[in-house]
Amino acid sequence: MNRLLAIFIAIILTAWTQLKADNQYLQRLDSAIAERSNIMKVKERQILTLERTLGRLPRNEELLKRCYEIYQEYLTYRYDSALVYIQRCLHLAKELGNTPYYQRTVINAALLDTRGGLYSEAADYLKSITPEDLSQPLRFEYYNAYYWLYMNKRNYVSDEREKEKLFLQMEESLKQAIANADSGSADYYYLKGEHLHIYDKQYDSAILSYEKVVSIVPMRSKLYASATYALASCYLKKDDLENYEQWLTRAAISDILTPLKENFALQELSMYLFQKDNSNVDRSTTYIYCSMEDAQFFNDRPHIINISRKFPVILTAYTEKINRQKSHILYGTIALGILTLAVLAALLIIKKQNAQLNRRRVELQAKNDELHQQHEEVRKKNEELHLQHEKIRLKNTQLEEQGKQLEELNKQLIHTNRYREGLAKVYIDLCAKYIEKLKKYQTLVKRKIKANQVQELLATISSSRISEEDAATFMNKFDKAFLDLYPTFVTELNTLLLPENQISVKQPNTLTPELRIYALIRLGVKESSEIADLLFFSPQTIYNYRSSLKAKAANKDTFEDDVLKLCTVIGLKY
Repeated sequence: MNRLLAIFIAIILTAWTQLKADNQYLQRLDSAIAERSNIMKVKERQILTLERTLGRLPRNEELLKRCYEIYQEYLTYRYDSALVYIQRCLHLAKELGNTPYYQRTVINAALLDTRGGLYSEAADYLKSITPEDLSQPLRFEYYNAYYWLYMNKRNYVSDEREKEKLFLQMEESLKQAIANADSGSADYYYLKGEHLHIYDKQYDSAILSYEKVVSIVPMRSKLYASATYALASCYLKKDDLENYEQWLTRAAISDILTPLKENFALQELSMYLFQKDNSNVDRSTTYIYCSMEDAQFFNDRPHIINISRKFPVILTAYTEKINRQKSHILYGTIALGILTLAVLAALLIIKKQNAQLNRRRVELQAKNDELHQQHEEVRKKNEELHLQHEKIRLKNTQLEEQGKQLEELNKQLIHTNRYREGLAKVYIDLCAKYIEKLKKYQTLVKRKIKANQVQELLATISSSRISEEDAATFMNKFDKAFLDLYPTFVTELNTLLLPENQISVKQPNTLTPELRIYALIRLGVKESSEIADLLFFSPQTIYNYRSSLKAKAANKDTFEDDVLKLCTVIGLKY
């Protein structure tokens, strides 16, 4: 089901996108038609600027060229004005003896008469020229003029045999024009496309040739308009109405912007849109009126006659549409009157119902106020309960935190007591050892005195070996006990020393003499004499050690006070 829906949406979007693209060209055409008056003003200002220069020019080649330039501007804009200037060019070229210009103006006079439906006069002009006397560019123009003469004349001939003859003459002229056109030029590709289109019936190849022209020439040019109109014809013969409408619209846009007053594309588009859908009658009417105005402005009699044949069909449909709209308006007015009466009746009913609703609304409002008051009371109770709950939750959180703190303190106290017990054991062991030694000394003294060996007794007492053993034992016990109590002492002491004077311990759980001295200072034993007795050194040695380490401190004046602040937290080993 979802897949079918997706396919349907995709089809709708594709159709909408295509419709939008098709309408885009028609909208551009409508915009161009709305700007017709401005486009014509620009064109006429350009022509007026050229005409104003004529009075300042002498009767020479420059005047001839300027008259021919003005003729080119009028050629597709206004027939009568173009005729005036081509005649002037003929007289000037003849007077100045400028044969090439005279030949060109004769050919252009034939082209102009062809546009005006004067086919005999056009043929007379062309017969007055011998093609062998022409340069290659003029031969191209010569045969091209014959091609357009035969084509236009054929459209207004009813005799089939005459039509066939003109058709063959068209082909011959077309071949000659192609042969004399510059290879690779826009004119060459256009005429080549004409032969492929009209005679060879090779529409795809003709389309490629016409598209070459469109890519070369600007949009505001006669050749662009002709090429796009020819492309539309090819697509029509291929039954490709989508591309036919697009290229026909582009041809009409080019006619308006150039401006070309011989806009065959616009009248053909008008009829196509009308036949395609009668709902396009407004747009078709606008286009056919515009085409008629341009034909009248150009004074193109054949074109006016051709439009006049198509005009009544669209005008009749437009009139019928207006009549239908009038009928719709009448029926709509009657329906609106009936609807107004129905609305008035409905308003009376609604007014009564509103009165009942207002009474019920007042009652409901009173109920709502009462419920709102109760709701407020409940909300306040809830807020009070919520506050109490928050207070209880905060108390519980505080109690939990206090419990955790007490648990942590208990752990610390347990471990501190363990270390104290360990230190007490060390103290008891040392005392027991020294008591035992005192007993042994007492026994030894008694035995020596009884044996009258006083000299030997003095020698034994004076021996340093016993003191060194006792000192080593004491030092080991002291180092281990102190480092167990303050494991970070060495690290923290190094922070008070300069970087180059850092102290390192060679063996774990041992201190150097300097570290032992400051370990005792950290324990509160500050006097050098007391430290000397405990460490079996002389007071002078203790003083030297203290002075030496103080000299290595970063802050010598407060060094010993700083040592007292070390290891403020007893390090515990769990």
